[in-house]
Amino acid sequence: MFAILYLVCAVAMYAQDPAFDSNWEVVFQDGFTDFDSALWYKKEGQSHGTDEDEEPQIYKSSNAYIEDGKLVLKTTRLNHGVICQLGNACHYNVHKHTIASGEIMSNTTYKYGYYEMYAKIPNGQGYWPAFWLWNAGNCWYNEIDIFEGKGCLSNEVTNNLHWCFDCPITNSSYINDTIDYAQAFNYSYNYHWYGVEWNEDEIIWYIDRQKVKSIANYMDGIGIQHPMYIIINLALYPQTSDCATDTSNVVLQKCMYVDQVNVYKLKCDKNTVVNDIPCYSSFDYAVKKSITLSNVSSLTIGQDIYLKATDFIELHSGFEVPIGAQLSLQTTPCE
Repeated sequence: MFAILYLVCAVAMYAQDPAFDSNWEVVFQDGFTDFDSALWYKKEGQSHGTDEDEEPQIYKSSNAYIEDGKLVLKTTRLNHGVICQLGNACHYNVHKHTIASGEIMSNTTYKYGYYEMYAKIPNGQGYWPAFWLWNAGNCWYNEIDIFEGKGCLSNEVTNNLHWCFDCPITNSSYINDTIDYAQAFNYSYNYHWYGVEWNEDEIIWYIDRQKVKSIANYMDGIGIQHPMYIIINLALYPQTSDCATDTSNVVLQKCMYVDQVNVYKLKCDKNTVVNDIPCYSSFDYAVKKSITLSNVSSLTIGQDIYLKATDFIELHSGFEVPIGAQLSLQTTPCE
């Protein structure tokens, strides 16, 4: 039995797994068998936030380590409070910190692609694990929070976007878009995939490789178009947050465990026009200018095919996808 398609438009994908999609190529994959200093460095002494929106922890390199094939980010209490002063390996904060935690940051910046992490996060009041992309210039600020966990609401994660194109940039000029994504289960009980697809036109968030949110990448008529650093950290919520708690009462020694980080980019062949694909096994998978399929290109049982184009994908009458085969189509920009 065959399902016959008469579509003349692209079909949006609501799941993402570049490992099985030949249009993507690997930028890097880190399974944390050891700490790869060519990819990452450990933060030392630095915190995030401002005096008005202060995080209570600083970062210590000893709180980010490899154990049993996992990256471990751990919170601990400092024996003596540390004064984190601006200009002395600190980002903003100038107050005393009594808690340390772990953070790693990529050594270089990356641009459009698919970013994902397989991780288990801690629960408990005050905990704020995150996986995000960040960069800033003199007159722009870009941040894609692939996910932020909520220790106080362990069945929710947050997907955020922050941007600013004012010159000069001030604390009050940042714009953001936020959504909380809740499930019936507790995110801290098991490992989950947290991912984002970022391209010139759109930013799409995924949890367990299923699409949960998207936004047009055209904020303020510009959008997030600069390369960014990758950051993985375990923070504590600022005292201004509903999820914050008295730092003297935080149950410490909890950890965030990261099993895998994958970064992919699309292969681009955007000047090529494809008129039928008689053999999918020998097809040069990459984002084409356009793809047109007729009965010459019908799938066979068991095939799982991903096709992408910048302009359009057109399916003519007679093209068939048999039950037991899968076809995913997407129009997307490619750089």
